Amino acid sequence: MRADALRMAVRVSPTELRAATAALAPAERAEMAVPSYSHWNPLIRWLFWWRLDAAVRLAGLTPGMAVLDYGTGSGILLPTLGSVAKRIVATDIELAPSRATAAARSIAVEFVELPDFRLWSAANHGALDCIFALDVLEHVESDELRDLSTSFRSLLRPGGRFIVSGPTESAAYKVGRAVAGFKNEYHHRNIFDIDRALLADWRVTSRTFIPRFPLPRAFVITRYE
Repeated sequence: MRADALRMAVRVSPTELRAATAALAPAERAEMAVPSYSHWNPLIRWLFWWRLDAAVRLAGLTPGMAVLDYGTGSGILLPTLGSVAKRIVATDIELAPSRATAAARSIAVEFVELPDFRLWSAANHGALDCIFALDVLEHVESDELRDLSTSFRSLLRPGGRFIVSGPTESAAYKVGRAVAGFKNEYHHRNIFDIDRALLADWRVTSRTFIPRFPLPRAFVITRYE
């Protein structure tokens, strides 16, 4: 990893997150982790920022990169990308919160509506250096995951990297998730299921477990190439 690679995520305040997601239903805000990043308990906030910091470090972001934030949610990663990337692309089912985050920080972002993502991907073969899919792939069906894996490979240029974060869905994780304000209704798989599916197309070059042993593992963050 280059010495000038980014090592930490740019912090977004609870006030900014709440403002960006104010129009959403509570369940939608929970699935974007807003209750976790703005939780009254500093340990929960620390855990979720640790997860984002780990993803940023694994990505090895350096100035001038072209990056996709797949499943951008509240846009919490966009200020980090805005500090280093030359081209930022973001997609999700609901883009209003991430648009608000980008506007509040004056970040230039190319937003792609999720139904248009496949067409956009076909027109941007080999255009990206890095793709983030953080705590989003557990929401997609198996067939969709296979299709996404193919699209992501086509989007990356040689030397590109794919950063995935996901929940372990362990008993300890589920207790912590309930305390933090999440709901599990839309999870189709855990991070280990996702990893097995991705290994058909990718190789693992680095991996981090959050938190570290002997604490129960809540998230796994992996760099694929």
